[in-house]
Amino acid sequence: MKLTSPKAYEVVKYLLEHKETSQWEISRETGVAYGWTNEVVNFLYDRGIVSKGWRRCELEETLQLLEVIALERPLNMLVRSSFNLEVLSVVEGEELLRRVCREQGVSYGLTVFSGLRRYYEYYITFPEVHAYVSDKEVASKIGQGRGPITLSLLSPDQASILEETEEHEGFSVCSPVQVVVDLFCSGAGRDAAIKLLEVIRNGKV
Repeated sequence: MKLTSPKAYEVVKYLLEHKETSQWEISRETGVAYGWTNEVVNFLYDRGIVSKGWRRCELEETLQLLEVIALERPLNMLVRSSFNLEVLSVVEGEELLRRVCREQGVSYGLTVFSGLRRYYEYYITFPEVHAYVSDKEVASKIGQGRGPITLSLLSPDQASILEETEEHEGFSVCSPVQVVVDLFCSGAGRDAAIKLLEVIRNGKV
């Protein structure tokens, strides 16, 4: 079973957000059929990632689950275009992306560290803007340069990624749990992913 197949991925995201739940709850909240939900949970149970009992299941090995996802979808495999900008700061890079996407009618969703800072104050910054875009050709409308900021445009591997974006201070941002997954899959943001996940589970996002 591939945990990054569309239905399994919805189950996985729900488990990450809700450490203690049940197959019925997952099915009801995600819209994934109960039988398929049960298959995913049993798959994870057989690998020691979740425990289960009467009408309940619990995510026991969060890191192991994230490791499996990262192996299936390393973030660099989703990058369709990556280049330096003329701007000097991440904030300017994000604003440039927002402006061009609006002008071109392209949907986008900030993620990785650009997504993280909308939900959690993290002490490390990276000179790179990551964003999913509905049309990779938007890259040709964004001026490349020799500045210190890199823009990496990603193609969404799940329809839900852009469907579930949230508006934060005028920016379109991926859902908190999607940012967690992307941080972990990037390799550079694993510590940040775990910290954000704790905030999500505590209801403080």
